Amino acid sequence: MQELIFWLIFSIVAATLIITQTVVVTERPAVPQLTNVELPDLSKKDPDAQLIYENEILSEKLSKFLEGKVVIYSLGEFSGPTFNEKGIRDGAQQIAYQGLITELETVKNNLIALLFSLFNEERTKTIGTRIAELFDQLYQRITFDDALAVTYKIWKKSKGEVTTYYYLVIFDDEYARILIESVATDIIQELQTYGVPFKDLWQKALDEYAIQRGRPHN
Repeated sequence: MQELIFWLIFSIVAATLIITQTVVVTERPAVPQLTNVELPDLSKKDPDAQLIYENEILSEKLSKFLEGKVVIYSLGEFSGPTFNEKGIRDGAQQIAYQGLITELETVKNNLIALLFSLFNEERTKTIGTRIAELFDQLYQRITFDDALAVTYKIWKKSKGEVTTYYYLVIFDDEYARILIESVATDIIQELQTYGVPFKDLWQKALDEYAIQRGRPHN
């Protein structure tokens, strides 16, 4: 009888353990996929173009960009007589900066267009004007802030008495966003009241830019 009671209790306990047993599934941590950032490479396009400078720190950073990272860049080209080499370099750099500004105009317009989904037309125009002013400040800063418009690579090509320089510059969109947030606290706070962090709005504008340019995006 005692043996029967023992097996009965054992069976009940075993059944309870089976029912209440929790199966823990250990998932493999997701491995971030790196993006293949396709940037102009003059050395491949033109064998006569010699790479004379490469920002190795930026190269490493680019190699670690996650899939979907939007990269805004510009390639400036300028030619002139060999004796005016410094002027040629400066010319190529300035053209690269102007190219960045042209690209950023698209981002600015995307950002303003997104505001229409949050505010009425009158308020959008007011904030849009403020956004345009902030971008004008970014454009001015590009020419002297090496952290905002980073020179990535420089190529040089000489043919007879003519020298050509190529400047590849990359825009640091995260740094730009931080700059905007630091001086436009009024807009940032107003967006927060609508439950829209400026960071998210900025990323959407970049993603739309990538679609328009046919580049990788989130």
